[in-house]
Order: sequence, then C-alpha cells, then structure tokens
Amino acid sequence: MKYRPAVITAAASLALLAGTPAAGAAEGGPDSLPACTDVSTAYGDYEQRDLKASLDITAGELVPGADWTPAKGTLTNLGRRDLPAVAVSAYPWLQTDDPEYQDMTKFVKVEVRAEDGTWQPANGTGTVVSAPLPSGRTHTYDLRVRVIEDVPAGLGGSEFNFTGTFADVYRFPDTGKEVECAAQAIGYDAFHIRRASTPKPTPSSARPTPTASQSSPAPTATPASASPTASPSTTVSASPSASPASTTTAAPVPVPAPSSTGGELAETGGSDATLPLAAAAGGLAVLGAGAVAFARRRRG
Repeated sequence: MKYRPAVITAAASLALLAGTPAAGAAEGGPDSLPACTDVSTAYGDYEQRDLKASLDITAGELVPGADWTPAKGTLTNLGRRDLPAVAVSAYPWLQTDDPEYQDMTKFVKVEVRAEDGTWQPANGTGTVVSAPLPSGRTHTYDLRVRVIEDVPAGLGGSEFNFTGTFADVYRFPDTGKEVECAAQAIGYDAFHIRRASTPKPTPSSARPTPTASQSSPAPTATPASASPTASPSTTVSASPSASPASTTTAAPVPVPAPSSTGGELAETGGSDATLPLAAAAGGLAVLGAGAVAFARRRRG
C-alpha cells in the first residue's frame, strides 16, 4: 500500500504532538509552542487573521558605531476575541546565500522598552515583553536600533522584522483534533548602512589675486631692429634729377673750394665713403680752371 507524502507528514506531526499536552505547552509561553504554520504543513491551510504588525525605523540609513536610532513597532488586534498575552520580538536578517550574514543579530542590536520603562534586548527570534491585547486595540512599542562599529564593509544594509506572537489553536480538517500552536504577525522594514567618506573640498568661486611675482609685467616698447630698414645708396647718379633708391634722403655731398694750402681739400666732416668722390670732383675743377687759363694765354 502506498501512502501520500501529505498523509505521512500529518501522521508524524500527530505522533509528535500526542506526547505533549496542549495545556502544558501553553503554560510555557509562545516560545514553547510549535508554530501553527509548521503544525499545518501537511495541509497548508492555516492563516491567522487576528493580529496585525507594522514596523517603522525613523532613519533610512544607520552609521556604524553611532548612537541608538529610534523605531516604532505596532500591534493591532483585528479579531473579535481578546488576546490574553502577546509577546514581541525583533530579528535583523539579510537575504543572502552566505550563512554568515543571514543572521544579522551580531551586527545589529535591538532593544524594546518594557512597561516599567527599562530597555530589554529583543535581538533574535525569542519573544520578550508579553502583554494582553483586547479586541480592536492597538499597542505601540518603543524600539531602538544600532549597528556595531566593526560591521563588515561588504554589508550594505539589513532587513528587519518586528513580530507579535500569541497562542492559537489549529484544528486538523480530517480528524478535528485541536493542537495549540504559536501564531505570528510580522511587520517589516529595512535600512541602509552608511559608510563614512572623506568630504571633498568645495571649490571656491573667487579668483585668486596674483602676487607681485605672478603679476604680468607692464608692456614695454618694442626696440627697433639694430639694422635699419633701408640704407641710402652709395652710388651717385650722373643725372641731377635721379633720386636715391632708398626712402631715406642722403645728405648732399659738399663741393670744397680750392684751398690756399697747396690745393688740398678741407675737412668737411663727411663720412670716409664720400672722400674719394669729393677729391675727384675737386680735381676736375682744378683741371678745368687750368685749361681756361691756358686758353687765355694763347689768345693773348
């Protein structure tokens, strides 16, 4: 005979629960009860509709090693019956394949304020601060969260559960047997872990004032070239109407008068280049005067 896996699982669950009376388990609190979802695994038909949970972490980013960050956890009884005891728990976790970081309780610390005003650790799946919750009532819990200073650099954040747990009863549909179990309502939130970064200097919009060594020198006149742009021609034209080849006018060459000192030319202060020309001109003048005198003598 072949049995369906669901029937085998249900039978095993009944055998396990048969040795533990429901009343005795309830006396130990919700943590001593099996989860209602586990009890109904063979059928998968359990769903609690009495309790609603919500979570709000006031800061979206937490700095490692910083002070506590406040949070709020809320439980509301939506059912028609009063819940004599509802316990709360908080559990930080991470959706990852690395088992070392799936449980974030060693990096993220959580506490809840009790009725007497003291802070109680609520960092894990274990429940704390159990209190009754009448039908239609809402209870808000003060929480605080912090990330330890030496959290690994690769962790960028964490998911976070706030859970309310109460004792409920599951009835098997095939036998009608009732088993007391723990029902849960889970509120969810998440936060990022902000890394400290070195602030970048803000560039100034003001232009720096140049110093005396950096200031531009005053403009100076450009010196003229050492060589003149044009030089006068040293060639004397035979025609008196000829003009120099250069735009620069050459100084006139003085014609010296005959000197009583034996026909030598007086100094004119001219340049050495003009002396041969002046001597030639003077010689021609002396020869011309001699020729005239010789002609007059022959006529006479």
